[in-house]
Amino acid sequence: MNNNNQSQTSYSPEVKKNKGISPLWILPILTMLLAGWLVMKSIHDAGQRVQIYFSDAAGLIAGRTTIRYQGLEVGMVRDITLSEDLSNIYVDADIYPEAKKLLSKETRFWLVKPTASLSGISGLDALVSGNYIAIHPSETSSEPETVFNALDSAPSDLLASDGLNIMLTAKDLGGISVGSQIVYKKIPIGEVYSYKLNDNSKSVTIKAAIHDEYSHIITDESRFWNVSGLGASIGFSGVDVRMESLSALLGGSIAVDSPGGGEAVEMNTKFKLYQDLKTAGRGIAVKISVPDDNKISSTGAPIMYRGIEIGQVTDLSLSEGREEVIASAAIQPAFSDFLNTGSKFILEEAKVSLTGVENIANLVTGNFLTLVPGEGSKARSFHAIRKHEYNQQQEKSIAIRLKSNNSFGLDVGTNLLYKGIAVGSIIEVGLIENVGKGNAKHEVYMDALIDNQYAHLIKSNNRFYVTGSATAELTESGLSVTVPPAKQLLTGSISFVSEGAERARPDYQLFKSQSLAELAKYNQSGSQTLSLFASELPPISKGSPLLYRNLQVGSISDFYLIDGGVKIKATIENRYKHLVTNQTVFWNRSGVEVDASLSGISIKADPLKTLVQGGIAFDSLPGIDNKIGKQWKLYSDSKTARKFGRAIQLTSSGAQEVSKGTPIKFQGVTVGEVTLVVPNFKKRGIEVTARVLPEYVDRIAVNDSHFWVAEAEIGLDGIKNVSALLSKYINVEPGKGQPQLSFTLSSSPNKVEGKTFILQSETRGSVKVGTPVLFREMEIGSVTDVKLGQFADRIISTIEVLPEYTYLIRSNSVFWNTSGVDVSIGLSGANIKSGTVDSLIRGGITFSTPEGKQLQATAEEGQSFYLYPTAEDGWKEWRTAIPKP
Repeated sequence: MNNNNQSQTSYSPEVKKNKGISPLWILPILTMLLAGWLVMKSIHDAGQRVQIYFSDAAGLIAGRTTIRYQGLEVGMVRDITLSEDLSNIYVDADIYPEAKKLLSKETRFWLVKPTASLSGISGLDALVSGNYIAIHPSETSSEPETVFNALDSAPSDLLASDGLNIMLTAKDLGGISVGSQIVYKKIPIGEVYSYKLNDNSKSVTIKAAIHDEYSHIITDESRFWNVSGLGASIGFSGVDVRMESLSALLGGSIAVDSPGGGEAVEMNTKFKLYQDLKTAGRGIAVKISVPDDNKISSTGAPIMYRGIEIGQVTDLSLSEGREEVIASAAIQPAFSDFLNTGSKFILEEAKVSLTGVENIANLVTGNFLTLVPGEGSKARSFHAIRKHEYNQQQEKSIAIRLKSNNSFGLDVGTNLLYKGIAVGSIIEVGLIENVGKGNAKHEVYMDALIDNQYAHLIKSNNRFYVTGSATAELTESGLSVTVPPAKQLLTGSISFVSEGAERARPDYQLFKSQSLAELAKYNQSGSQTLSLFASELPPISKGSPLLYRNLQVGSISDFYLIDGGVKIKATIENRYKHLVTNQTVFWNRSGVEVDASLSGISIKADPLKTLVQGGIAFDSLPGIDNKIGKQWKLYSDSKTARKFGRAIQLTSSGAQEVSKGTPIKFQGVTVGEVTLVVPNFKKRGIEVTARVLPEYVDRIAVNDSHFWVAEAEIGLDGIKNVSALLSKYINVEPGKGQPQLSFTLSSSPNKVEGKTFILQSETRGSVKVGTPVLFREMEIGSVTDVKLGQFADRIISTIEVLPEYTYLIRSNSVFWNTSGVDVSIGLSGANIKSGTVDSLIRGGITFSTPEGKQLQATAEEGQSFYLYPTAEDGWKEWRTAIPKP
C-alpha cells in the first residue's frame, strides 16, 4: 500500500505553454473596428459645417429642418443659436459631402414655407414635409465660403422662366404684383416676377417673363396695357363699370397686343406699360363710310356691341372723290372675328318725338355706331346705315297695303298695333286712282311693313281700324265717344284683328273705328242662348232687350222659378256672342238711375224700350263674381255689381263715427263702401268691413294705404271738407307694394314731418300747441309742445317747420310773438298795432333774418332761439334774400 501511495504522489503533470492568441479577444477587437468605422463614416457623412444667418427662427427646427436643392435634400440644420449682438439668429448646418460643390461665396439660402396671397399660393410642398431651407449655387463664383446671410424670400431672378424676359415701364404699379399674368387674347402667356422703383423715383420698372412657346408673339410693335381690377366711367348714358376676370381683379393682369409685321425682340427689351386700352391706342384699323349729317365725334365716338364698347372712331374725313364721309376707327383685337363682309354698322341717333325718346345723351355726347356681326370673309371697309333703314331691311319684311277713303291724319311712321303691341309701321302714304263705271275714284293707300316675328298674324280676314284718334258716333242707343291713350292720341295708330286663313291678301280695308270693323265681321244670322240666375224676378218680360253699352245685342226669351230663385233664358245674336267672356257681368237695367250727392243729382234714364219692357245689361268687369255654378249671376243693378270688389278690414279705436254704407273716397271719387260695423270688446274698438270696387283693388288694398275719417275743418280762412258736415266718409291715400286686407282706421291724414327747433321765452304769453309759425304772414309750421324749463326759469316751446320751408331759418334768425293787439299811448296819441284776424284768435310766432353782407348757414335741427315778446323797430323791415336750395 505504501508503495502504491508513493507511486501516486511522486507523479508530476506536464505543463505546456500556449503560444497563440485567445479566441476571447476576437469580440473586443471587432467592437473596436466597428466603432472606428462608425466614427470615420460620421466624419465623412457630416460633410461641410456652415453657418446661415436669419432675421428670425420662425419655422426652423434643429435636427428636422432640411436643406434642399431643386427638391433634393443636401443638408440638415444641427443647431440654432442667437447671435452675440442679439440682432438675429444663425443656424449651424451640415452640407452633405456630395453637395459641397454647391457652396461658394455667391451661394444663396432662403426659407421656404407655405404662402397664400392674392396672386397665388406658393410652397405647397412644405405643407407635407415641413418648412425647409432652399439653396441655390452661384453659376460664376467658385470661391469657398462657410458663413452666409439668408434671403427673406426666393430671389426674383429665379422666378423668370427659360423664355423671353422683358421690362415694362409705367408711371405707377397700379394693381400689378409679383405673379400677375401677361395675357394675349385672354390667354396667359407669362407673368411678372419682380418690380422696382426707378432711380428718378418718378416711374416703376416691372420685370416679366414670357413663356418660351409664346415668345414669338412679342415684337417691337407690341403694346402692353393694364387690365387690373375695376374700371368705371360716368357719362350722360350713365355709369359704365368694367370688370376683368377674377384673377385679374385680385392679382392684377397685363394685356398685350402684337399686330403683324413687327420684328422679334431680344432679352430684357424695354416696353411702355399703358394705363388702359384707350391710352395704348391699339386696335384693328377699319374704314366706315357714314351718312351725311351723322353728328359723330371725330375723336372718341364709341363703337358698341350689345352695350359693350369694342372700339372708337379716331378720325372723320372725306373720301378721295369727296362723295362720302369716311370714319377711321380702331376695333379691339378680341373682336376681330366680327369684321367680315356680312357685318353691318348702324348709326345710333338721338330721337325725341311724341312716340318716345331714344339715345337722349347723344344730344350732348354725339351719335355713335353699333356693330351687328354677320358672316363672310375678312373685311376692313364697311358702310354704316341709319337705324330705321336697318329695321326695314332686317325686321319688317312682310309688306301689306291698307286702303281707305281718308287718311284720318295718319302719316309715315304710324305704328300698327296688335293688342296694344307695335308689330309694324307705315312707310308710305299716298293716293291711287281707280277707274270703274265711267267714274274716277281716288283712294288713300298706306304701305306698311310687319316685323318678321309677327308675320303669322297677317291672315286672310284681318280687319284694320284707326285707334289713334278720338271718335264720336251718334246712334239710336246714344252718343258713343272713344278716346285712346294720350300717346296714341298724339301720334295716331292702327290696330287690327287677326282672323282667317294663314295667307296674306295684297290689300286690306282700313276702317274708321273698331265698331265699324266689328260690324264688317258678322254677316251670319242666328243666336246663342245664355242662362242667368237671380234671387227674384226683375221687372222684365219676354222680349225685354239684352243690352251691351246701350246697344241691343239680344233679348229675354224665357224665365221660370227654380229652387232658391229664378232662372232666366236670354238669346244673343251670333255676331255679338264674342262680347261674352269669362269677365262678363250681368245686371238689371230697368227704370231710371238716380245718384244724389253734394256735387249734384245725376239722373240716368235707360232707353225708352227698356223703361217700358225692362231689360238686362252686361259688360266686362274683371274681379267680380259673375257665376253661380254654370249659370250667370244677375245683379240688381250696375252699382251693386261694381261694389262686389275685395273685402278689407279696418280697425278703429271707436272714436270715429262710421256706419254701414259710409263711402270710401279718394280725391272725392268713391272707391269703396263700408258693408259691416261690429264692436270689438277685447280691443275696446270697432271692426269695420268694407268692399273696394274691383277696378281700384290693385291700388287701394295694398301695403301702406292710409285710411282716415274725413272731418270738416272750420276756420277763418274757410271751411274744408264741407261734405263731411252732411255725411261722414272715409278718405284713403293709396299705398304701394303687395296686397293687404287689414288696415288701421286713423283719425287724420298722414302728417309730413319737418324739422324741429326750440324757442325759449320768459313767459308763455298766448303760445300754445297749434300756434302757427309765420314767415311774411304765411304759415310754414306750428308749435308742437310748450313746457317749463328744467329749472322753471323759462318757457320752452318746440316748433316744427314743414320740410320745404326749413331753409328759411338761419342760425341768426330772430323770433317774436305776434299774438294779440299792441297798444302804445304817448303825447302824440294812441298807436294800435295788430296782426291778422287769425293771429288774434290762434296767436302766432313770426321770424325774420337780419340783413347782412353774407347769409348765415341754415339752422341745424334742434337749434335753440330766444322768443322775443315783441318785435323791435326795423325787424319787420328786413328783406333778406334767401335762395331756395
